[in-house]
Formats: sequence, structure tokens, C-alpha cells
Amino acid sequence: MSLQKFRRTYLHLNEIIPHLVKHLKLTKDKELFLTAFSTFFLIEKPLFDHTAHAANSIQTFYANHYLRETLKLNSLPNPESLYNYCKSENFKNDIIEVTKSVSTVKKKGDASNVISEDICKEISQNTLEPSIVLQNIISQFINESLEQPRRYSITDLTYPSEKVFSEIKSSGFYIINDFLNKKSLKQIKEITSTIATSEAKKGTGYFYGETNANQRIYNLIAKHPIFVDLVSHPYMMSLLDRIYERSTLHEKFGLNSMTGHIVAPGAKAIPMHIDSVVPDPIPNWMIRCIAILALDDFTSNNGATEFVRGSHKFLKRPMPADVKLHKAEIATCKAGSLIIFDGAIWHRSTNNSSKNSRMGLMLSYAASYFMELCGEEEHLTIIPKETLESFSPKMKQMVGYHRAIKKGAMDIDKKIYNKSLY
Repeated sequence: MSLQKFRRTYLHLNEIIPHLVKHLKLTKDKELFLTAFSTFFLIEKPLFDHTAHAANSIQTFYANHYLRETLKLNSLPNPESLYNYCKSENFKNDIIEVTKSVSTVKKKGDASNVISEDICKEISQNTLEPSIVLQNIISQFINESLEQPRRYSITDLTYPSEKVFSEIKSSGFYIINDFLNKKSLKQIKEITSTIATSEAKKGTGYFYGETNANQRIYNLIAKHPIFVDLVSHPYMMSLLDRIYERSTLHEKFGLNSMTGHIVAPGAKAIPMHIDSVVPDPIPNWMIRCIAILALDDFTSNNGATEFVRGSHKFLKRPMPADVKLHKAEIATCKAGSLIIFDGAIWHRSTNNSSKNSRMGLMLSYAASYFMELCGEEEHLTIIPKETLESFSPKMKQMVGYHRAIKKGAMDIDKKIYNKSLY
């Protein structure tokens, strides 16, 4: 039986718990049950040894405050007590009580008949493996949490195919045709055009390039709700969870930026470059993952993005002499397509020799440990505004004050933001 894969993080657990607690009325020990459920949610085969530092030890999360805060507990159960509870009939009976009110069990009948096997088995000393039943119960609550209404549907796709991952790994990029459904393409193109025109008229638009014919629209997630639904869509989250998978219970990636990019007629190609801006040699793991959403057809003559296939494996940024040695290919595709690529691949937008503008969006994500490395504390939240203003220029730079604020990013028009796209 194929079981659903999911991200094992504190944040995901925090999203699940509200859907679980309403089913705990008849459990004998709510604290033990919540901790046991969370243990199997966070660790596939947990080792109940508080002194160990193995990847699957409960020491991994017992040592910090995240689990206690998520479960709203003052303290966590003793590891030995938790271990004995998970092996006991009490845990099984509590699971039966919880599942009585779950829809899938209701359809099948008596929960005790559904859970006829052991809830978990011991595979080595103090290490337990959850049964398929327990894993499916966890999946049930995950699915329930995903059933939250979304204002905009965005795409009919649900999960990336294996080809998406294999092509990104081998070639550095992949085109998903017809990513947007027709309604979403129309909605997103309409609101992006409205914002771009507004900023250009008000003089807040960000223009660049050799002839100043490229327009970039920053901070789109603050300019209309549809962009939030796009950038956080379950398809994208599933893609990125797998791309950035690593051994941690914290989130694996974050949003780098969400921008619009319009290449006007007459725009010249920009220099070949990479988006993983770290010193050479570039690490051989993905730093940034970018998705270009084509809002117009990307053709061979309207400024579409071109890539040097496989160049993400060169592990260096392109120099002028390098560019001459490697042929690039233009990623032509229909409007509504999604081009996903490794930020280390050599790429650029090309000349637009057509009579029409070419519009696209750029969804840029990055590995979360970059935020953790240069931001263990959330300085801009915990430091009072007047204190920040009193800092020297260098001190402001170190805490990230006013970092990367681009022209037009703060131009948030409430009328446009509240515009209905139905």
C-alpha cells in the first residue's frame, strides 16, 4: 500500500493539531495522546531515548520549546512513560475513540474493527514503527487540514510528476505546459497588467535594461490576494518540500521574492547570469528554485528566457568567455505554462524583436537555512522602530533594516488589492 508523503515539521504539525483536538473528548490522557501522535507525525520510526542524538531520537524535539508550544503543554511526558503508552492498549483504545468521529471510519463502520492490528510495533530496542492504520489516520488529519477554502483555484494540477524532478536535476529546468487553468490565466494576467500600468503612470515603476524597456513589479503578494494563492499553492509546496528535503523538523524553504517581469518591444537581452548569488564554486545542492509563469506565449523573438542546459552542474557563474562556448536554448511555451529551474543554471531574458510585450511572473524560493544563518533572531520584529532608526548605517545593514526595498515595492493600491477577479 502506498502511503502519503508529507513534510515532517513543527509548522505542519501546528496546522494539523486544531483538526485533531476536537476529536479528543474521550481519550484517557490527552497530553500523552497528543505527544504520541506528534511523535509519529514528526519522526517516522521514533527512538524513545531522551539522551540520544540520533536523527530519529525524540531528543531531537524534546530539547526545545517548539513541540510544547504547538501542543500548548507546560512540559512533555517522561520519554519512558510515552514509550510505554505507545506500546499499550491505552494508545490503541484512544486511537479508536478519536477515529470514531473521522469521516472515513464512519463510512466503514465500527472503528475497533478498522483498527484490528497493533498500532505500532517494536523494530529495535526503544524504537517503534507505526502501523499502516496509524499512518493513514495521520494522513486523514493532514487531508482535513488541506481542505481549507482557497479564493482562487490557480491550477488543476495536484502534485508534480517524477519527470519534473528528474529533468530539473539533469537539465536544470523543466517546462510544465498548461499549468494555469484558463480562468486563472485570465485573472492573473488582468491584475498584473493593471498593477504594471498603474505603477508606470505614477512613476513608481521599476524599469531597467540597456534601453530601460524591462519592467519589474515587486512585492506582488501585498498587491493582490491571487498572488498569495499562487505562490503558496499545494502543488508548489509539494514540489519545494521535495527539492529542499533535509534532516530537520523546521521548514526547509522560504520565499525569496514574487515579482512580475514585462519585456517591452525593442528590449535587449540582459547578460547571462545565475540567481544563486554565492561565491564560486557554487554548492552542488540547490540554493534557489525559481518558477517563471508565462502570462503570454514565450516565443523565439519576444524576449523569452533562454537557458544553457545542464549549466547548473558547472558550479560557477558565467563569464563572457564561457558564454561563447555554450549554446543556449530558448524556453518557448504557451501562456499559462510554468518553467521551473535551478537558480544555479545560466539563463537570461532575450531580445524582444516582436511588436508586443512579453509578460511573466517570477516565483523565487530559497533554502531556509540562509535565513537561519544570518537571522537567528528576528531583529526587525523584536527591536523597537525608534531603536532601529538610531542605529548607524552599518548596524542597520547587519540587522537587515530597509534591505532590498526596490522601487515600486511599497506602492500598494488598496483599490487594486480589493479588486474582484470573478
